[in-house]
Amino acid sequence: MAQMGFCPSGRLFEAAACGVPILSDRWEGLDRFFEPGREILIASETQDAVEAIGLSDADLRRIAARARERTLSEHTADHRAAELEAALDGALRTRHTAALPAMES
Repeated sequence: MAQMGFCPSGRLFEAAACGVPILSDRWEGLDRFFEPGREILIASETQDAVEAIGLSDADLRRIAARARERTLSEHTADHRAAELEAALDGALRTRHTAALPAMES
């Protein structure tokens, strides 16, 4: 992920898995992990943070629940391990295919 320009902290997913609402700064790629305004709150300036902490308890619970659901369905260690296995498998297949002699027509 660092090569793609962003690498979220594991703490982000830990907090979401615990079911707490998250208020974050905006950074490139965040929307690939959580939907801003629906699963995570974003503060670009002070007023954004003030508005976020002023949301009702029910709204905060809904946002936290959505983030928890997404985390458990897409962002667990099991998911990351499966992604790593798939990437390694793909790399091995590519290497194996590149090592085979070209078939003559």
